[in-house]
Amino acid sequence: MVKDTKRYPDTGGWGFGRFIDGKPVDEAQHQTCFACHEARVKDRDYVFTRYAR
Repeated sequence: MVKDTKRYPDTGGWGFGRFIDGKPVDEAQHQTCFACHEARVKDRDYVFTRYAR
């Protein structure tokens, strides 16, 4: 993921990427990323991973 509010205003400023065996998935699969992040971690700026403490 990369944060750029100008390039990705519709997804909370996030551009998503997904790779399988080192290769990017097709555009249709990328379109599903934000819905999952929005449903599960909207209150954490759409990020699943947290910094270790």
